[in-house]
Amino acid sequence: MENLRKYDDVGGGPLGGRALQVVKVNEDVSFDVREGETLAIVGESGCGKSTFAKVLTGFEHASSGHVMLHDRETRDTPVRMRDPRTVAAVQMVFQNPFDTLKQSETVGPQITRALKMFPIGTSDADRRGRILKLFDQVKLPRAFTDRMPRQLLGGQKQMVGIARAIAGSAKVVIADEPVSALDVSVQAAITDLLMEIQRNQRTTLLFIGHDLSVVRYLSGRVLVVHLGHVVEIGTTIDIFAPPNHPLTKALLSAVPVADPTIRKTRIVLENDIPSAMNPPAGCPFQTRFRWKSDVPGDLCEREVPPLTQLAPGYGIKCHLSDPALSRMEPVLQNAPEYSE
Repeated sequence: MENLRKYDDVGGGPLGGRALQVVKVNEDVSFDVREGETLAIVGESGCGKSTFAKVLTGFEHASSGHVMLHDRETRDTPVRMRDPRTVAAVQMVFQNPFDTLKQSETVGPQITRALKMFPIGTSDADRRGRILKLFDQVKLPRAFTDRMPRQLLGGQKQMVGIARAIAGSAKVVIADEPVSALDVSVQAAITDLLMEIQRNQRTTLLFIGHDLSVVRYLSGRVLVVHLGHVVEIGTTIDIFAPPNHPLTKALLSAVPVADPTIRKTRIVLENDIPSAMNPPAGCPFQTRFRWKSDVPGDLCEREVPPLTQLAPGYGIKCHLSDPALSRMEPVLQNAPEYSE
């Protein structure tokens, strides 16, 4: 994805009596992701993560920029116009497993339709055999192919959704907060399943979420988004030790820590997320940035900071100097009573 922008027009327009307003959902987003890699995309609710995923899959159309899959441009091709190979290559696991299955039909035929569309299999018997193998992969009993969605638990429905996503040997799987609607006891099973499929099939996984404890467990790289902007990107080690951008620090401080030897600094951001219809001038984070006074010349209020490379593959979008960032207290550190 290169210099991607996603703007939406909202309002009544001439007939509705209100002028159209532009919502800047994603603003100049650039990144690449490689075969077999897990890239986590994190940020607060409303920052543009899910819209960004819909652009990748072709459910929504980007305003400008490039989306390249294996050196082929896909940005201008909606999902209904894509060839079966491209549709099968880029699949999505949705946040709410309760709404992604047809409630009046058993789950087996729903996956059969996907196989026919790709197309995979020479006969219904052939496709039935593939579905049974898919259920083995996602660790569901084969008998579940003949169950109605209402007969399945939330985690089981999500596993059916994963089976459907990988039915066409997907090259890229976009998991849009796939565990947020599930009980904590089920989240680990879904996360482990996604990692196992990725290892076995060399699938590229884009994991969208806001829980950094899950992200730290499964991702190799992390991309932090605020108001449609990429504010930090790097390996998981770079992001967590220590996180430099103030938003990343705040997200990490919200993660429960059960280890009594670790002291956590709680960071509460000031003000709400600005409106994407009326974003602040300058840096999109400046209205919530408590260290803005440390930046000379009102730069935060005048200019969007560039994505500065602090190390190979690690970048941050902030006007604070490197020394100022390094002086910021880590969110997690050894508790004094347990320190030597």
